[in-house]
This record gives sequence, C-alpha cells and structure tokens, in this order.
Amino acid sequence: MTLLLSILFSIVSFAENSCKPNEKKKHWMEVETYIHQNWHTSKIDSSKILWLGKNGIIPPKPYMTVNDEHKLIYYWDSYFTNKGLLLVDSLSEYARNSTDDLLWMVDTLGFVPNANMFWGMNRSQPPFLAMMVKDVHQKFKDKKWLEKSYHGLKKEYHFWTDTSATAIENHTTSIGGLQRFYHHATTDELIKLYLECFKRGLLKIHPDSIEWSQKLEIGAHLASEAATGMDFNPRFENRCADFIPVELNSNLYQYEVLMDKMVAELGLKNEPDWKLFAQKRKALMNKFLWNEKRGMFMDYDYKNKRFSPIASIVCFYPLVAGIASKSQAARTVKNLPLFEYEFGVAVCEKTQQSVRYQWDYPAGWPPMYLQTVEALDKYGYHNAARRICAKYLDIVARNFELPFPLTYTSKKGAVARLPHKIYEKYNVVTGGINDLEYNAREFLGWTAGVFIWCLDYYGKTTIQK
Repeated sequence: MTLLLSILFSIVSFAENSCKPNEKKKHWMEVETYIHQNWHTSKIDSSKILWLGKNGIIPPKPYMTVNDEHKLIYYWDSYFTNKGLLLVDSLSEYARNSTDDLLWMVDTLGFVPNANMFWGMNRSQPPFLAMMVKDVHQKFKDKKWLEKSYHGLKKEYHFWTDTSATAIENHTTSIGGLQRFYHHATTDELIKLYLECFKRGLLKIHPDSIEWSQKLEIGAHLASEAATGMDFNPRFENRCADFIPVELNSNLYQYEVLMDKMVAELGLKNEPDWKLFAQKRKALMNKFLWNEKRGMFMDYDYKNKRFSPIASIVCFYPLVAGIASKSQAARTVKNLPLFEYEFGVAVCEKTQQSVRYQWDYPAGWPPMYLQTVEALDKYGYHNAARRICAKYLDIVARNFELPFPLTYTSKKGAVARLPHKIYEKYNVVTGGINDLEYNAREFLGWTAGVFIWCLDYYGKTTIQK
C-alpha cells in the first residue's frame, strides 16, 4: 500500500510540476544526486576501477566468463560514460582507468572488442578510444601517459585500416580509404547469431528454408551490424557489410585529426602524415557519403552504388568531427525534424516496415542525444542544442520520478518498475522507457554519463537571441 501511495503521489506531483521550469530543474538535480551517490556501485559499465585499476592488476585471459560479469566493459559505452565521469572530480580517475582498460585490450588483442565477454570478442564497436584519450589528457595533462596512449591508438587505427592478408578483420570496401564494419566470427558463431535473430523476430526467413551458405552470409551481415553498436537497425537493409557507414568514417577522421595534434604536442618524429590521411578521408566522405538530394551525410551501399533509403541521426557525426562545411551543416540541421520529437531525437527517421528495431524510430539512446547536441553546438546552433539537451534531461527525470510503463513482462511474468532509477534507453514519442527487442535495464553507464554531461552543458549555455 505504501508503494502504491508513493506511485500515485509521484504521478500527481510530476504531472503538476512538469511544465514549471524550476520544478523541472529540481527533478534534474534529484537525478544528479542519485547518480553521484550510486555511480560507483554500478556493475555493467566502465565506471568502476576494473582490470588495470590503481594496482595495475591484469587478468590471466583477455575475456571473462559469466561469473565475471561484474567486470564487463562495452567499448563505445565507455566513451559516453567517461564524458560524465570527467566532470566529477571524485570520479574522474575512473575515466582514466577505463581508458587504460581499453588501451590494454588493444595492446593484448590488437583491437578493442565489442565487449570483454566471450560473445563479444569476434568484433569491435564504433572507435572512440582516441577521443577518450583526448578527454582524459585534457583533464590530467600527463604527457608520458599521452605518448604511451598514442602508440596504442596507432595499433587500433591499424586494425581498422589494415588491408593485408593477415588483418584481424576485413574492413576494406571498393572505395579505398573508406572503411566498413565487419567481424572475425567463426562459422559456428555466425550460424548461432542467425538462429538467435530469427528467434527474436528480426529475420523473416525460416532457417529450414535456406541453405547453410545463405545462413552464413546473413550471419556475417548480422555480426557486422552488431559491430556498429546499433544492433539492430534498419539502415543497412540486413546487409551491413555492403555499406560504408557515416559514423565509422567520421570517427576515423577524428582519429587522424587528433593523432596529428598528438604528434605535434609530443614532438614525435617520423610518424605517419595524419593530416594527409584526414584530408583524403574528408574528400572521399564528401564525394560518396554526402547525399546532395537529401541534404545530409548518409550510409553508402558500395555494392549497389546508392545511398541507404533510411536517414539516421548519425548524419550529425560529420558535424561533431568538423567534416561538414557551413552549408552542409545548415542543410543537415534542416533535417532535424526528421528525428526530433517531443522527448528527444530518434535514431532513424520514421518509415513503414515490418520489423521495428531497438535502434530505430522511436528509440532515443543517450549517445545519440550527446552527439547531436555537440554537433549543433559546434556549428553555432546553440538554441537547438540546448533544446535537445533539455529533452534528454527531462526524459530521464520523468522516468526517474515515475517509470513508464510501470511494468514489463519477463520470463517469470510481470515485473513492476520502481521509481528513482534510470534506464539505458527511452522512447522519444511516448516519453517512456523503450522496451523494443528487450526490456530496458536500470543503467548507470552511458545514461548517467550523458546526463551529467548534458546538465553541465545546459548550465554553461544560455539562449541566443
């Protein structure tokens, strides 16, 4: 009865105060307090002192068993978690440690896996390690650490651009200089992934109706799509390996720009011409990934020589990277209504399709909010940046006060959601929690990191007249 009364009170109080700016900010502060008090207890994110930690402890093997799940690290989650950790002095050392964890993986494995669990070792995720190194170095100003990190970044960059017969993965495309997502899964792993996605309703082709070779081909595309971090989404028409993705090449451009700056700051000699690499990638992206007709950067199907038919919020990644010209940025911003709804930005534009994926309309994921805000801010669209920022703070806060839906269905039946938690993914149309494909978990990883970052950004900026 006490819980029911508490929920009813939350419904009434939040509904009454949701339109009052002061009350909104009060709810934001409540979430901030919750994060500060609980972040260090989080299990499935990079906010803990993990493998390397303060004592430099290295595990006996590069991956973990199920019993080690409290040490689980997801690659690109770590970057967005760090964005918040670095703003909290008492937690910023965790950001450095998580970056060291990923650098250790590169040194040990030659790449950063999707996750350091056995199921996540056959692929990577969107590369953000160079940006993590940049952020940590700005905080700690440690040149010795930066130089060591730089050499780790060179090794990871090689993983993404290696065209030799001994490459860990084949990221090459028909357009030399632009990369794709891929995998290095075994045939057994690809068949298993195909069967899993069929059971989840993501594939319509029954396993008994196609040949083993076809299952392998589809499994390879699924594994490549899982490497995007957006597993799964409609952007690639279930043929991810046939596309040149916007976000991957935008991030690799950032690597080239940042590593050129690191070489200059460290005074290193005989290093690659990173500036030249960046110039070449930018030119190729403008030639093949800029869709003049739609006015945004889009994934390019290099097998069929056409753009993806579905626009994605990743069109803002080239703005974060500084690739877009002012006119390209202006046209991209004009497309913001394709993605923006009352409670934030959806991953993809709304389309008619038989399968609705978790990285699709109407899903709002924390990293996409942050990237969009950064992109808008970088090109001077400060009011739009503040608006998207506030929408993220609001959607997290409203579900912190009263989660919606209040229950979800698990294997054991209906489970009630309790107030005063934050979640990994949201619905930008309903303003509730996103349970597409699987029920959203309580999450103190990138949800918390982006919340702290957005709170800081919103507090430092004002409405421009």
